Amino acid sequence: MAAGVKDITFKDLESDELPITSAVLMGGAHHLGQYCDQDFKTFMGCRYGHKDPRKCLEEGKQVTKCALDFFKKLKTECNDVFTKHWTCLDYHNQEFGYCRATQKKFDACVLEKLGLECVQPTHIELHD
Repeated sequence: MAAGVKDITFKDLESDELPITSAVLMGGAHHLGQYCDQDFKTFMGCRYGHKDPRKCLEEGKQVTKCALDFFKKLKTECNDVFTKHWTCLDYHNQEFGYCRATQKKFDACVLEKLGLECVQPTHIELHD
């Protein structure tokens, strides 16, 4: 055990989890990164600063809380276009190039409803 770190219990690890698939996570990842930017940076700074993830449990829980909030807002504000986008990603093995049409509509909704602009490069488009 690292010096100065207390033992942890399963209770210390309890947190709500994101009930989503990898396609949903990939579909929303770029906007999620913006939405939770500060929480992600705080957690990673703690994680790399302490070299012991047990010291950063609260920061990790805050990341999860922020991600849950983000996906709840997506469901409320952009559910239809987001579902089409992540379904496209799921069907195309999470290759963004095949899903630019759905991404464009999703990005527009997220910009309008959540004020988040997509910073992912979208210059590559693949065709079946």
